[in-house]
Amino acid sequence: MAPITRFGRSLSLVQNRFNTSLRRSTRWVRDRRRIRLAAPPATNVEVHDVGHGVVEIRLAAGGRRNVLGRSTISAIEEAVANPSANTRVIVITGEPPDFCAGYDFVEASHGEPLELIAHESNFAALRQSRIPIIAALQGNVIGGGLELALSADIRIASPEVRLAVPASKLGLVYSEGGIRLVVDAMGQSLARAMFLGGLVLNGEAALAAGVVSEMVGREQLRERALALATEMASWSEVASSGNRQILDHVAGRVVVDANELHVESFAHDGQLRRTIHDFVARRSTKSKPLKVEGTTPTQ
Repeated sequence: MAPITRFGRSLSLVQNRFNTSLRRSTRWVRDRRRIRLAAPPATNVEVHDVGHGVVEIRLAAGGRRNVLGRSTISAIEEAVANPSANTRVIVITGEPPDFCAGYDFVEASHGEPLELIAHESNFAALRQSRIPIIAALQGNVIGGGLELALSADIRIASPEVRLAVPASKLGLVYSEGGIRLVVDAMGQSLARAMFLGGLVLNGEAALAAGVVSEMVGREQLRERALALATEMASWSEVASSGNRQILDHVAGRVVVDANELHVESFAHDGQLRRTIHDFVARRSTKSKPLKVEGTTPTQ
């Protein structure tokens, strides 16, 4: 799938604004007809085995902007920490219009906010996973939603995406782990602008800053993320898992024996040995001298 063009991004943004206006007007009519629940249901987490070693974890509460309550976070962490045996890559998606608009303030108001909002242990299972994780981002990626996205390895986004951490505006001192995620992904300058100055990164800025690696239209976002995951899942499990662990080791998330992981990839029955053998075999075939009638090949 080819990267989206600048014209394509602009068109996608216009379509998104129209769809957002339509949703808001429809929601206003719907809400006029019913009384809002005092404690709306938590965001459901759907786990789908897509096949070919790919598992999708989907936040399925688009009407509530896929907000994060304790049960939702626990379900995400459980799916990552205990995947099916053949899982090679995990893709995290959200039901439109948003990826995730942050922590569930309604749930927090009925319990102890300190145990939910920006808790130090949130998404630890993702940061310590040996399996590569892709996040497909659209719409708002706010607060805890940004923590979730930054706990993944690769982020693909649609043009209308908005990344923010309105901690100071809310009166919240953020967790050290959450701030470290933002600093590691964006650098000190952008992190300070977001936490202290309320900076909101749009899609273009996020792409330029390297926070997202690729931008595609919203309609193609999930398809592209799953396609990339399927390609990654076809590669060496030893290499993908080992590189993920060493990257996390360098980032200070986990402690591993990097040399042991490196040496493991040179096993006699491993993919690297087969790759080297196949390369040499192809090269030998291509460089074999042509035999012409009446001549002797040059030695």
